[in-house]
Amino acid sequence: MKTGSDVYDRGAIGVSLLCMVHCLAMPLLALAFPLGIFATLAHNHCHWLFLAAAAPVSLLAVWRTDAASRDRRVVAGVLFGLLMLAAGIVVRDHDHQIILTLIGATSLFLAHLANLRLNLRRSSASH
Repeated sequence: MKTGSDVYDRGAIGVSLLCMVHCLAMPLLALAFPLGIFATLAHNHCHWLFLAAAAPVSLLAVWRTDAASRDRRVVAGVLFGLLMLAAGIVVRDHDHQIILTLIGATSLFLAHLANLRLNLRRSSASH
């Protein structure tokens, strides 16, 4: 049975995966096809877009989880992931941007995956 946060957890996982693919693929695409479009996609405004997409979906997923069964590790993973995404925006060094963004996206991915699994266990135990 799906809970209220499942849709948001799945959405946050999707945004996290898209963010990871962006961070890993853009440098390779820029090397393979040195066209202006890939330089535009690699600029810092894409990081703002990922944070703008990830923050509300991630926070809604945590908020929609029943407060009595909300796992502190999931909340910590979401907050840490969002913090790392934000840190990836403000640092100037491109290598550090990639590392911080990948850490943040991975943390969000794992936190939402854990929340999905916990909600699935709770719903199957209640039946």
